[in-house]
Amino acid sequence: MDRYPLLLIILLTLMACERELDIDYHTVEPLYVAEMELTDHHTTARITTTRPVMGTAASDYLVNDAIITIRSTQDSWADTLKWKSQGRYELSYFFGMEGMEYEADVIIGGKHHLSTSVMKGKPVINSFDFVWMDMMSEKILFADLHLQDVPDQNNFYFMHLYRNDVGYRWAIMDDRSNPGGELQQLFTCTTQREMDKGTDSDVLHEGDKMRMEVRSIDQRTYDYLYSLQLMDNTGTNPLANFSGGLLGFFSAYQQATEELVFRLHDIRWT
Repeated sequence: MDRYPLLLIILLTLMACERELDIDYHTVEPLYVAEMELTDHHTTARITTTRPVMGTAASDYLVNDAIITIRSTQDSWADTLKWKSQGRYELSYFFGMEGMEYEADVIIGGKHHLSTSVMKGKPVINSFDFVWMDMMSEKILFADLHLQDVPDQNNFYFMHLYRNDVGYRWAIMDDRSNPGGELQQLFTCTTQREMDKGTDSDVLHEGDKMRMEVRSIDQRTYDYLYSLQLMDNTGTNPLANFSGGLLGFFSAYQQATEELVFRLHDIRWT
């Protein structure tokens, strides 16, 4: 019995110990990042820099002095985006045209960064709803998207599902599995078990506003997004979309949108 008080003292001592970790965050030069879109409705860009782990306010990493030009590679048209605010630039009057190739030229500190993208045809959403599936003794909820593929050409798609105007799931797809036919994309949402608990952040709730945005993109954009998906597994940066070491991407695209209100009684079984 005499050893138990001693054992208790040792355990309490171990529990009370705290060790401060001195982590050496290596300082590296910030890199520039561009997010640039040319659509059939708008032409916009946002330029920022990468932020260190122990960074300051987000406003310190906005780039407000870039010169951004968009031009057609198939004719002589070109114009410069206007700075708006918070690292954002836009060209309010110009919209892209299907089949045209465009070049973005981002000049930062006198250095040119180039990227090109081809605008594809407008995607067609055949249906968008939710479905329950039994898998491995679990009841799993999926968002079920069906697209009508454009025949006689290679097609690539970017799909982004929003919940209450906040990004929820995204995916990319090409038409090699069924060229010219109907394409299906399932987005894993949550399980019945988590729905019953109602505490997981992925759980959908009655009345949630869901919006599916589908972009028809070119292969250059697809390759960039595909490499972005693999980052967690490969531990590497995505493929370069701009020349000159500029991170981010430029994409010309058309978009289709479908919206619905999430209702439990509307979920299908399959």
